[in-house]
Order: sequence, then structure tokens, then C-alpha cells
Amino acid sequence: MPAQPPQPNQEAKAMLIRDVIRDREPYSARSTATVQEAAEFMAARNIGAVCVIDDEGRLLGVLSERDVLNRIVVAHRDPKHVRVGEVTSELRAVIQCDETPHQALERMERAGTRHLPVVDGDRWVGMLSIRDLLRVEVGEQGDELKLLHEYIQQ
Repeated sequence: MPAQPPQPNQEAKAMLIRDVIRDREPYSARSTATVQEAAEFMAARNIGAVCVIDDEGRLLGVLSERDVLNRIVVAHRDPKHVRVGEVTSELRAVIQCDETPHQALERMERAGTRHLPVVDGDRWVGMLSIRDLLRVEVGEQGDELKLLHEYIQQ
């Protein structure tokens, strides 16, 4: 009987959102910061959105590049004089730490967003982007290709 191709490790398939954002600084902007400060923060880190929090660290919403474009630039407002809290998008969805990348992708699709704040219970812990989910998918495909290559070499 020929050898069976190796099966991907089921534990590896059980990746959770906490694994995706592990060891990453949770990017945020205070609602009282200026849009200029938030935009400079985002540009310096090459990120497209930040979670907006209040002075107690509670999640209020998300500020994205698109918010800055539509609510500041197009509206001819001065980003140095507008507070982040004035132009923040409402929360459309969040993802829990113990949910999966697949669930996050489905939630992004339903909410029409490329970013999801990550929460652990009712505590904000970070941000997940569509780019993060793409990295997970590419990594999983690479693992499967490696297994198939090893099988072929037997």
C-alpha cells in the first residue's frame, strides 16, 4: 500500500486571533489627540487605521486613512485643530481574541471594513487588519506546500 500524504496538523489549523496579534504593540490614538498627531502616528508606522480610545483606555471607534481623507482633507478642515474624537468612525464590529482568522474575515466582509478592533472580553487589546489575515493564509499555504514536497520526496 502506498504511503499516505501527510495531513496538516489540526492544532496549526486552530490558530486564534490572539496568535495573530501576539507580540505586537496595540496601536491607538486618544480621542482628544489632533487628527494631525494621529495621522503622523499612522504614517510613521505605515498603518491604515488606529483604534480610538478615551482617557480610561476604553474603545470608542476606529480612525482610518479614509476618515482622514473624507472628513478632513475633502472637507477642507485643518487637521491640527480637529480632535480625533470628532471624526472617528463608529464601531461596526469587533473580534474576540479566541475567535479564528476565518471568523474575522467573515466579519470584515459583513461590516465592509478592512480593520477590526480586537477585544478580550470587554477589554480592548489591539487591531487586526486584512493584511494580517493575508499573512496567515499565505503561511498556512506554505506549510501545506512543504508537507506535500516532503511527501513527494519520499
